[in-house]
Amino acid sequence: MIENENAAFEMALFSVKVGDAKLSETNVPVLAYEGKPGTVHLSVRGSTINWNGVKFEITGTVSLDTEPGRSYLVTLTPVHEPGVFLMEVDKGLSGVIGQDVPSTVFLDDYTVAEDVLKQAGFSDELEANRKLRERYLRLWKETGNLSYLQIHRDLTYHLRALALMAKLDRLSETAVRTYTLDILATDYYYSRFEVPGRKDLILVFSNDSPYYGAIRAADGPIKSRLPFVYYTARGFNLYPVSALHWAHVYFERRDYAAMTEILDELLPFAVYSQYEGTEYALFPVYFHFQNASVPWVSGYAQGMAAGLYAAAYNITGNETYLITAELFLNSFELPLSENGFVAQTKYGPWYLEYNYYPDELVLNGHIIALQGLYYYWEVTGDKRAYDLFWSGAMSVRKALPDFDTGSWSRYASIYDTSSEFYHRLHIKLLVWLYSKTGEETFLEYAEKWNGYLEKKGLKPENIGALLEQMRNSP
Repeated sequence: MIENENAAFEMALFSVKVGDAKLSETNVPVLAYEGKPGTVHLSVRGSTINWNGVKFEITGTVSLDTEPGRSYLVTLTPVHEPGVFLMEVDKGLSGVIGQDVPSTVFLDDYTVAEDVLKQAGFSDELEANRKLRERYLRLWKETGNLSYLQIHRDLTYHLRALALMAKLDRLSETAVRTYTLDILATDYYYSRFEVPGRKDLILVFSNDSPYYGAIRAADGPIKSRLPFVYYTARGFNLYPVSALHWAHVYFERRDYAAMTEILDELLPFAVYSQYEGTEYALFPVYFHFQNASVPWVSGYAQGMAAGLYAAAYNITGNETYLITAELFLNSFELPLSENGFVAQTKYGPWYLEYNYYPDELVLNGHIIALQGLYYYWEVTGDKRAYDLFWSGAMSVRKALPDFDTGSWSRYASIYDTSSEFYHRLHIKLLVWLYSKTGEETFLEYAEKWNGYLEKKGLKPENIGALLEQMRNSP
């Protein structure tokens, strides 16, 4: 399987040469060069064929400067383009062995994961996962049905990700806690359903959910309101963005008990540190998305966390919520090099939904971060939060012409369109911005984009009703 851009390509045949070394499978190290030190150039060439008989060329080059007495690891990662995979060096997993990358990277994944889970007290679940993986691998071999192979990949993902972090000495208690729950959730689903998950499928171990489409599993091994989101070849994942979105929905519905339950359950998954003497909090994300390394951070989650924990303090009077909210607000001071998420762009500051890709300016994620900052300011009166809100809002105002295709809105700066769901969300968010700032540009674009719906024969949003709702809601 070749994984790339949140997609998984199942291949029947895989044949690649790196230098003079032949590769017929992925994730297996080979000796590609042994010779005199100096500048080494290796060509990558080959092909792969999927199960439908479609052939993809594989190409690329590798160059590195070597020194005497050192051994080097070069990890290649594929970038998919139509009909071809371009192999590039994964800088995070390449370099001098024992210096840039630890020699433990060569240990067996499952042995490492087994040791970690045993120490965490989850040996029984590891055995349950092994039986499920073996079962679906056997079913695939017996039937040739690729759905079973996809299920096997889903069941394998978290073990591999956990093992890699352990081998690179990057495994924290928060990561172990997250991956353990992800394994439990994925195992639960595939012990009951023999159908691979689908995009945006959500599993929750509770009888309650703000959406009808979620699978409610109150009888499961976890007792929690936190949603687990499915991604192809990743299984089910605890995603702070989705959890905070649910808390936000409950907040808007004034179901404060459900909101605070989610916020309480999320707290053990926050990490705390200091930057230039100021303490901050982050909600790290531990699954690979669009080739991101893990953990990565979302500005959506950071802004909404600041706002919702402040709102929880306002509702309950519990000062722990207020302290937590301030720690999340402080995270807006982090530079990108420190897993920050604020990009300085030609429009002004932009709060990145995906901080590993600063060129991808996501419109809805940025505005939702602004909502969180606004909630924080409403509760605390903190000028820092208002300044972050206002400067971010002005970035949106300046960027709107570039997010307008002339017939639709863009999901992000790097895309030429968005789904109908996100187009409608953009309209609602612009109405919200207008209601909080009074800036006419936001209302003008909301009405313009609403007109695009009508031109496509789609039911438009009721902007008047939305505006009234926004004025009377958080």
